[in-house]
Amino acid sequence: MPFIFAELGGLPCYRSPLLAAFPEVLHGFFTRRGGVSPEPFHSLNLSFTVGDQGPLVVHNRDLVQQALGLNGLVSATQVHGCRAFLVTAGNPASPAEIPDSDILLTQQRGLGLLIKQADCQAVMLYDPGRRVAANVHCGWRGQVANILREAVTRLQERFGCRPQDLVAALGPSLGPCCAEFRNYREEFPPELWPYQVRPTYFDLWALSRDQLQAAGLKSQQIDIAGICTRCRDEEFFSFRRDRITGRQGAVIALRLEK
Repeated sequence: MPFIFAELGGLPCYRSPLLAAFPEVLHGFFTRRGGVSPEPFHSLNLSFTVGDQGPLVVHNRDLVQQALGLNGLVSATQVHGCRAFLVTAGNPASPAEIPDSDILLTQQRGLGLLIKQADCQAVMLYDPGRRVAANVHCGWRGQVANILREAVTRLQERFGCRPQDLVAALGPSLGPCCAEFRNYREEFPPELWPYQVRPTYFDLWALSRDQLQAAGLKSQQIDIAGICTRCRDEEFFSFRRDRITGRQGAVIALRLEK
C-alpha cells in the first residue's frame, strides 16, 4: 500500500499503513521541511555531524519530539555496522548519542528511536504481540553485511520475537532510479548482482525486502515507501545529490500509557 503523507505537529512526514494500524505505535518518516536550519541544511536537519549549528539541531529534534508527543529521542552515531543497542529508560536522550550503533531496540514507552538518513534506508520493525520496536540504519554496506537479518536475530534472542509476527516499514531512500554503483563488482558480493536493474543501477528496496523475507518475515507484513530521496530535492536531503547536506529522521516509538 502507498505510504500516507501527513503532518504531525506541523511537520510533513510519511507513515506506513501497516504500522499505522497499531494505535500503540507512534512513527513518522520525516522530510527535510519544517525546521530552522539554514542552507545547505534547510530546514529540519537532525544530525549534529554534518556542519550544522548544534543549537539549531537541538531545536529541530525538539520539534520532532513534540510532534510525536514523546518524552525523548534516542539516536546513535551511525557507522554502517551491525551493532545493536537496547534502549531503556536509563539511556541518554538527545543531544547525547549512543556510540557506534546502527540498530536500536526498545520496549520503553515514550522514547523515540531516531535514525538519521540522506539516502540510506530507515527500516522500522515492530512485534505487536511483545510490544517491541526497532529502527535500523540500513545503507548499502549494511545490506552487504545483512544488517536486517542481524536486527531480526537480535529481536529473537533478546525478546523471543518470532520473525513471522514482525511488521516492517522501509521509508523513503535511494531508489533504483538513482542507486548507481559503478564499482559494484568490488562493493557487492556476486549474490547481490542480480539486483542490478540496468547497467550499474541497483534496486536496494527489493534487496531489503528479500533479506527481510529470508529472515522470516511475511511478504504481506513488509511496507515499502517506494519514494526516492535523490529525486525529490524539495522534500528530502540526499548525499548522492548534494554531498554537503543535512539528514532527515525516521522515528518509531511505543505510545505512553494514559
